[in-house]
Amino acid sequence: MGDAAAHRHFAAQAVLSGEPLTVHDAEGRSVSADCVLIDPLTPHRLVASPSAELIFLEPSRYAATELEAKLRQIRQTRSLAVLRGAPGQEFWARWLSSPTPAPRPLDPRLQAAMLVLEEDLSEGPTPLKRAAAVAGLSPERFRHLFAEEVGLPYRRFLLWRRLRLAAEHLLAGRDATVAAHAAGFADAAHLARTLKATFGVTASQLHLATPSA
Repeated sequence: MGDAAAHRHFAAQAVLSGEPLTVHDAEGRSVSADCVLIDPLTPHRLVASPSAELIFLEPSRYAATELEAKLRQIRQTRSLAVLRGAPGQEFWARWLSSPTPAPRPLDPRLQAAMLVLEEDLSEGPTPLKRAAAVAGLSPERFRHLFAEEVGLPYRRFLLWRRLRLAAEHLLAGRDATVAAHAAGFADAAHLARTLKATFGVTASQLHLATPSA
């Protein structure tokens, strides 16, 4: 697995491998280790590694039980490198220095809004006013609380969730048009541009990653 072009993710990323792998940043610098941790919104390109495993850690899903074993594995990795993000985006440095990595639960008001966001994904982005109303907050207060609690601006988080939904459809073997509409994108071309900018891959490359029957 490798990246054809430099790109960045809205979520923190961990790349695990049984052998040293290399990741380049936007300045041409590189880091090599068995586990490379990449901060959110950090441009990078992964050199091809057949055994690489990618983990995307959404801030709101940081406490998910299905990730706990992987997070423990990361902490126990001997060969570890961090591709640091810009100030304010340094997720992994804070996590590694924390004696108790498990975060506090998401604010209950945001939990209610999150349910609506998930329900609306196929229709496109949920308007900020609608999400704020569900949370019982003013739009401005909701915007600030969301960024503080989730770790990403509201609009960026919505785009990330829609991309994930589209990727799930593509990996299930559905064509790009179906995947685009299912995730609320205008058309396949819109989805393709966003996939390329965010993941560094095309819809056809995701199709190739689909397991054969």
